Order: sequence, then structure tokens, then C-alpha cells
Amino acid sequence: MRKKLSQIETEENTFEVSISYSDIKFDKNNIGEIIGYSDGKMPIHFEDMINKIIAKFPEKCEIHAGYKLLDLQYLPNKIDGLFIGNHFFKMENIVTGQLKKANKAAIFLCTIGDEMELWGQELSQKGDSVLAYLVDIVASYAVESATDILHNYIGETVKEFGWNITNRYSPGYCNWLVNEQQKLFSLLPKNFCNITLTDSSLMMPIKSISGIIGVGRNVKFSIYFCDKCNANDCTHRKYLLSKTK
Repeated sequence: MRKKLSQIETEENTFEVSISYSDIKFDKNNIGEIIGYSDGKMPIHFEDMINKIIAKFPEKCEIHAGYKLLDLQYLPNKIDGLFIGNHFFKMENIVTGQLKKANKAAIFLCTIGDEMELWGQELSQKGDSVLAYLVDIVASYAVESATDILHNYIGETVKEFGWNITNRYSPGYCNWLVNEQQKLFSLLPKNFCNITLTDSSLMMPIKSISGIIGVGRNVKFSIYFCDKCNANDCTHRKYLLSKTK
């Protein structure tokens, strides 16, 4: 049984959630799927390297996660997006279609910090490109897993009010332009979860995830929705695919 998480309210309807490195459960078969080896057929030398990376993960992660609940409004005459807080987010139907029945949006952020990224850069500079690549894969897997934990926690929390949640959606995916990240961050406290945004809408630390989860009585969570999107080179898609096999 997963331990019960806790949250603190830092501002009105804005919460930081405590997630520990020990909450993340690494599945090497899933990681093998992501790098192209299915059915547990990953070469033993890759498995050894991944074991090494996982062993070092506790000392190279600093997980921060949180969310803010805001009113969401869908206007039928604006089918290409919706209002969250005081901003209109322009989205295509893949996202709008799933969120339009929501009454609220949980704007979320999650990061594992920058130590894994820095480790990978150091390995690459030393010429160990394979280990650097695997560090990057494990780091991506870890931040997706941490975001899964946050996502599930939000779902359990709002259930107390009789609400359901949708899948999560992030700028840059599902044909949602990445520069909309600027609007999303403007709705959150500055440096929320120790994450900042560059002028080009890149999050720092890089191993961070942001996005929107629809909340309401009439929404639902779909187990797998990436078949509606045509983006093949997508870390989130690979992560979801690895968990469905």
C-alpha cells in the first residue's frame, strides 16, 4: 500500500505536495520498453547500468510537486480552447474535448531537480554517452512517475468533494503550443515548486512537467488517450506505452 501523502496550502487554493524518492517505484521492464527492448529482453549490461543509476537516484533527486485549483470555463463559440482563471488557453479539440465538461482545472508542476541532468551532462563530457543516455531515460521515467503520484493524489483529494479528474495535458503535447506555458506559469506563484521558465518556455530544471488536469463531477479519466495524437517522438507517449504492455 502506498503511504498517504500530505500537502500544505501556500496560497489560496495552491498546494505543495510531499513526494519522496522512495515513493517512486522503478520498473526495469517499463524502462526497457522505452529504450526499445520488450518482454524483458534488455541486454544484461544495460540492466546493470540501469541498476547503477537507480541506486544513485536517491542522492541525485529533489522532488517538488504542487498544484493550484482554478475555475475553468468552456464557451461553445470558442471551440479551440477554454478559459482558466483569467486566461484563454488556445487548444485543439484533443485537449478541449476532454476538459470542456470540467468546472475547475488543477494547474500542476512537478520536478525531480537538476542533479540527474547535471550527472548526465558530466558523463557525456567524459565520453560515456551510453550511460549518459540511460541516465536521461531513467530521469524522464522518474519525473513521469512522480507526476503520476501527484496526479493520483489530486484525484483522491478532489474525490472528497464528489469530483472526478481527467488525464493530464501539457503545453507542447497534443498540438497545444508550448508558448502557452507562459500563461500557465503566470497563474502560479513565482518559483512555485522551485521551477522557473525561460523566455523560450523551457522549464528549469529540465526534468520537470507542467500541465492541466480537468476537475468536476462530469469528467472522466481515460486509461489511454495517446492514440488520438499523432506525435510519435513523445516521451510521455513512450512512458504510457511502456505501462500498457
